[in-house]
Amino acid sequence: VVGLPGDGDIRLVDNNEVTINSKPSIGPNRELCADEPLRLIDRLLENGKGKDIDRLGEDEVYVLGDCKAVSVDSRVFGTLPKENIVGKPLARIWPLDRVKLSGDF
Repeated sequence: VVGLPGDGDIRLVDNNEVTINSKPSIGPNRELCADEPLRLIDRLLENGKGKDIDRLGEDEVYVLGDCKAVSVDSRVFGTLPKENIVGKPLARIWPLDRVKLSGDF
């Protein structure tokens, strides 16, 4: 989850990266997997529902997969209702200056 309710100005920019609130989305290195040779993700992103969002509603989040070359995520299907998130986080490990092992996130 990289975009929270109320975040805005979500745009798909160069190299299939995402900006949120006019800043690059924060998360781990999404270049960890080998590039997908057929570039199928490019076809999905052409008409993606998540490439130009003015503001997330109070019950919406924006999610990104861990490998931008193949992940079908909010760039393709748009926002995700918060109610679809199941479970409770036990720790936050990224970004490193915000590591937290328990509590409310």
